Amino acid sequence: MRDNLHPSNITDGVVQGSPERAVPVREFALRILATSDVHGHLFGFDYIRDRSTGTNGLAGLARHISEARSEAREAGMAVLLVDNGDLLQGSALAKRLARWDVDSTHPVVAALNYLEYDVWGIGNHDLDFGIDYLTDIAAHLRFPVICSNLDLAGNGPIRRSATISYEARKAADGTGADLKVAILSALPEATAEWNFEELRDRAQVISSVSAITAEADALRRAGADIVILLAHMGLEGPAEGTDRRDDLRNLAAIPGIDAIISGHTHRRLPGPDHDGFVDVDAWRGCVCGRPTVMPGFNASDLAVLDLRLSASKNEAWQVTQHAASLRSNRPDTIPNPAVIRQASAAHERLRVELAEPCCHHDRPIHNFFSLVAPTQTAALVASARRHAISEALTVPSDLDLPLLATASAHTAGGHGGASNFIFIPAGTIRKRHIEALTPFDNPIWALRLRGRDIRHWLEQSACAFNRLFPDRPDQPLLQHSRPSFEFDTIFGIDYGIDPCRPEGERITGLAYQGKPLEDDQPVILATSQFRVAAGRGKLMFSEDQVAARAQTTLSTALTITLGGGRPAHHLGEKPWHFAPPHPIQAVFETTRESHPYLREIAHLQPRTLPAETSDFARFRLTF
Repeated sequence: MRDNLHPSNITDGVVQGSPERAVPVREFALRILATSDVHGHLFGFDYIRDRSTGTNGLAGLARHISEARSEAREAGMAVLLVDNGDLLQGSALAKRLARWDVDSTHPVVAALNYLEYDVWGIGNHDLDFGIDYLTDIAAHLRFPVICSNLDLAGNGPIRRSATISYEARKAADGTGADLKVAILSALPEATAEWNFEELRDRAQVISSVSAITAEADALRRAGADIVILLAHMGLEGPAEGTDRRDDLRNLAAIPGIDAIISGHTHRRLPGPDHDGFVDVDAWRGCVCGRPTVMPGFNASDLAVLDLRLSASKNEAWQVTQHAASLRSNRPDTIPNPAVIRQASAAHERLRVELAEPCCHHDRPIHNFFSLVAPTQTAALVASARRHAISEALTVPSDLDLPLLATASAHTAGGHGGASNFIFIPAGTIRKRHIEALTPFDNPIWALRLRGRDIRHWLEQSACAFNRLFPDRPDQPLLQHSRPSFEFDTIFGIDYGIDPCRPEGERITGLAYQGKPLEDDQPVILATSQFRVAAGRGKLMFSEDQVAARAQTTLSTALTITLGGGRPAHHLGEKPWHFAPPHPIQAVFETTRESHPYLREIAHLQPRTLPAETSDFARFRLTF
């Protein structure tokens, strides 16, 4: 806590001036503790590698929560503990827990109730396992679960907002009421596309700006003194966000919002992640002048936002000072044993399950170079999807069309760090390795598309790369603001990517079986339900474009493919390559574990460069 915050919850004073115009002043100190994007990491355990992640998950944050609460109470500050969404999904443990019956002993329920959260604002991924699971969890929590821009049909445990009152001592003249803190919540409007299957006929995502504006105004009229916004959205880029539907700045500019907890983009605020962003004070923690924090992801940080509020007689409360900070969940953070106990049985059962062998492979499988060349991980996923869809297609005219398949470059470094890669050693393939290849295991669907749609899809994927110039030595290849999972490889065709061209003009030589893929050529594309829902860029898909929904899961399809039950069609394919008009160089970062496999990208002439961090390896590549 910074020294400029008053150490007392409510104090009495006067605004100095002439004696006859002295005005009583009330002051209040509030500490907001926030988690966001925990993604089911109760323990901080990597179930794929069967080892600790180096943090302690929510159990580690529990230690920080306890310490921050104690500090606040000693200083006479009120405390508010909130979660900002994407809590239920994102780890192998979370996936298993979603299959459990929900009661007070459910590990998620037990952990959250033990930590005595005050409010949970849901995120888009909290809908991934269905509304019933989310509402079952919410019904067993001892605090409100809210979302202001999700219109749920019927009455249920998820509310539009919450209001918490704090007792306030009276000012010297006997005036002053309890401080009423209203909490709102917004998830991305794109949730309507991402989760349309889960929301269908059950709920509707409405405009976040309209919902927050109306709700904030109604709560103020109902007597709220300050309004806190839990915004499960971040800053989409350095430029102004008013033309981006789910940019936090659209909400931060709404009158009546006093402070913001943000998330979704897995970044941190305050800190260097948002240096240079318009309307953002990256180091002080402000967005559009509003105190704001963003606490990373996978339980990496606890956000602490200290507010000092002041109000003159008969005037509204105002935030006069704030201090924003993050408390890192370090390897030496001592986890809270009570939180560990809530899920220890499920944790151990999951480890045993994921250790079970399911098939064999005679060579290592990895994705160390998935953003510079087609990889075997992508080929396996695409092959499994292709087989699943080939069995699901029933319309005769669809059976005669080219069958293509996608695979994304998920789990490829990025914000997840240098350990965020897939590596499966040669030999026994265990269930945890299948888990690595299917972190989300979205249903396999097929689309009826045309050649122009395929080109647009690939152009959107090629936005993963910076535009390269011949006169810029050691320019970075990747746009680090774009997550790796947005980069798709499409198998069954051949194409080049020219990173020297502007975005939208980078795909060259697009061909099917040696002939140009014409704009009107009809094709079937095997992909994921998430891709169908989210679309690619401005391209969206209608219900009649869905050609098939596979009955098998991707995990099952992969197990069959790796076990030799089906031929792996795409393993030898190299569908894409870099195709600049002249040789050009750029710098690419990947894990240090990649060194023994550099021969796989020998055609890119990799040259090792000094590493800027101890975790990543840097290579100069020539295209």
